[in-house]
Amino acid sequence: MAATTTAISPVVEADADACNLISATVVAGLRNLGTILSPSITKLLIANSLKLTLHPDATIAPVPEIYANNAASAKQSEYAVVTLYALATKHAWDALTFRQQLEGLALHSSAVDELTRVYEDNRKDLVLRQLQVGHNFPHITDVQWRIACDVKSSTSDSSTGVAQFCINLGRFKQSSGERITIVEFVCNAEELQSLINRLKEIERHCNQMAIR
Repeated sequence: MAATTTAISPVVEADADACNLISATVVAGLRNLGTILSPSITKLLIANSLKLTLHPDATIAPVPEIYANNAASAKQSEYAVVTLYALATKHAWDALTFRQQLEGLALHSSAVDELTRVYEDNRKDLVLRQLQVGHNFPHITDVQWRIACDVKSSTSDSSTGVAQFCINLGRFKQSSGERITIVEFVCNAEELQSLINRLKEIERHCNQMAIR
């Protein structure tokens, strides 16, 4: 008997990809658009979310009508849209891939259209914004260290003989390349190991947040 294969539709593939990348909280927020939140409020919210994504450090004037009737859902959706645009930019989705991902999440058609239009129109600015992430102060990019050991000698009985680690964390200026010290401290071997373990925990946490 001849073997048969079943083709997987692009929508199904998009659905699987979206489920892997987008958290349930974000999906719930996106599903509010065009349903719990009216189409007109949805447009205002998406536009405001784009401003928050492109200018996170700026003081953006509030839009009271977005939160007038259902503040909790609006805030959840605002968070969802900001997260969606960040993920789409990070994974370099084009407009077609972006739309397929949204259609796989069973969103309202008007929300899919508006989210895709805004993403396509502003994709270049979103990419440029993401390239700036990680270059703002404070940003540790360099670690220097040395070992200092107080050795007991024939002229001193107060020495401990315990090795101390001198740690210096700093960064380099983008413009001049000059190194700037952010923090400097001394610790023993046990404290150094604790610091290393904590840094590993932070790294794991950042990796987990990046794929949510």
